[in-house]
Amino acid sequence: MKRRPPTEVAADLERYGGLLRRYHGTLDLMSDAGLARLDEHVRDAEAYVDVLAGLSPAPARIMDLGAGAGLPGIVVAVTFEGVSLEMVERRRKRATFLRMVAAAVGGAEVEVRSGDVRSTDGAPVEVVLAQAVGTLDQVYALTRQRHAPYVAVMSREGPEPRAEAEELEAATGAAFDVVADTSLARRGTLVAVRAQGGLPCRSSV
Repeated sequence: MKRRPPTEVAADLERYGGLLRRYHGTLDLMSDAGLARLDEHVRDAEAYVDVLAGLSPAPARIMDLGAGAGLPGIVVAVTFEGVSLEMVERRRKRATFLRMVAAAVGGAEVEVRSGDVRSTDGAPVEVVLAQAVGTLDQVYALTRQRHAPYVAVMSREGPEPRAEAEELEAATGAAFDVVADTSLARRGTLVAVRAQGGLPCRSSV
């Protein structure tokens, strides 16, 4: 994946932070405490960037599920060029904010979609990012109709990330390769698994 120059990334992250500070209250984007720790949240998002940069083959289309206020999606978007990023967010105010940010920064081609991911259609995605959506098997089940033939699912998990990967294998009946298992600055572990996409999944969603 082609990275943008660090100076351009830094400038766009500063622009993103400014928009967050301006609209976080009126658009219900983030708590005051969360905003005060924005640098830590960005560092966690950069862990997703590092894993994405190491994927082979490099993905062309990525989905950020439950995009919220833009973490990790906006950090991914401003870092890479030549890829498409689909940001899916159920809450309209947050989706409006994401469109504003996408118009203000460079990098990936960003499409923001408001609503339930299960009602979306479009080109297959090769990676699904999820910051605080659910367990790996839940994220997989929610998005499986949008998967490419092979998909990487990247999610922030709790204290037993390997156990959650095993639950995904049990839910789909297929083996998954764990391609990343990285502790995050704030809390939890970033887990990335890769396997066949679109499988029926015995999940609670």
